[in-house]
Amino acid sequence: MLLSPVNFKNLSLRNRIVWLPVVSWLAEEDGFVTDALIERYRRRAEGGVGLIVIEATGVLDRRSPKLIKICDDKYMPGLEKLVQAIHDAGAKVSVQLIHYAKKSKRTGWKQKVEDLSLDEIQQIKKDYVDAAVRAKKVGFDVIELHAAHSYTLASFISLLNKRTDEYGRDIKGRSKLVLDIIEMVREKVGDDYAVGVRISGEEFVMGGNTLKQTRVISRLMAGKGIDYLSVSAGGKDEDGDWYTGYSSTRSMPTANLPDGCHVYLAEALREEVAPYGVPVIASGKINSFKQAEEILAKGQADLIGVCRPLLADPDWVIKLKENRDDELIKCTYCNTCLDRDRRFEPVECIVAERKRKSKSNE
Repeated sequence: MLLSPVNFKNLSLRNRIVWLPVVSWLAEEDGFVTDALIERYRRRAEGGVGLIVIEATGVLDRRSPKLIKICDDKYMPGLEKLVQAIHDAGAKVSVQLIHYAKKSKRTGWKQKVEDLSLDEIQQIKKDYVDAAVRAKKVGFDVIELHAAHSYTLASFISLLNKRTDEYGRDIKGRSKLVLDIIEMVREKVGDDYAVGVRISGEEFVMGGNTLKQTRVISRLMAGKGIDYLSVSAGGKDEDGDWYTGYSSTRSMPTANLPDGCHVYLAEALREEVAPYGVPVIASGKINSFKQAEEILAKGQADLIGVCRPLLADPDWVIKLKENRDDELIKCTYCNTCLDRDRRFEPVECIVAERKRKSKSNE
């Protein structure tokens, strides 16, 4: 089942394996696509995944060094080259559209959703719609709205949102920004173009969303016509800056956590969106074909999201498919890649690097 083709909306995937987004810090300082970035994604597409979700891509012109951007037409030629390289290697590609708050690295101050004016909220909507239109023009097969972790959309849908106007107060108010964006984007890209959303099934922080809230939010988004739901977890910075607290490390589960530790979140949210025909992507330490097949067979998810195993070994899919487990470069979930992310260094796997060095010294 895992390796069988699957079709939904305008997507025809060769299998049900999704390479989930992980920031690479391989873009240029001002957000342009580089050859190194293209090669990173081309290589994973060549490795046999069905769908690739490009890392967080900024919809606004705000300083964030080496983060890919799509906030202006000038970024489109590079993004088009990136898409073409992935298509040439046989995979489909989504782009994760992201809006982020103002933040001071020196003082630790971060803009809250309560600080945003109604005009600023309208601008956020426009930024997302404009970015979605550009994404479709350059050839992305689908767009993904990043409503997980600690970014702007996630902060609005969270119980931690204390606004008292129409964008707060209750669960419908907290969901309003995301729902408005889904509706506005759909109007621009048409009914035959896939729009997905990523959400944290549980925020794992005091006062944050649990399944009690995310079940309702997922159902509201499905009712607006999303075409897939990618289920992550945690990622909040209320308990530790920049992926240092417990909530944040839950978004990239460490070695001490069990395999498949977030599958229950995907299963619960699938119960809410399946009646709308919305497929769900499960994630969280899914590192074998056997485990993935069991998840699909039990109806816990429709697609399987994999991140770090493919960072460690671009040929993860091919090697497992051909029963070449002994050749596999296995992720140890040490999260050195996350440490590099925090330092804004190119995010690579230390296990793979050691393997390469060992081979070159033979």
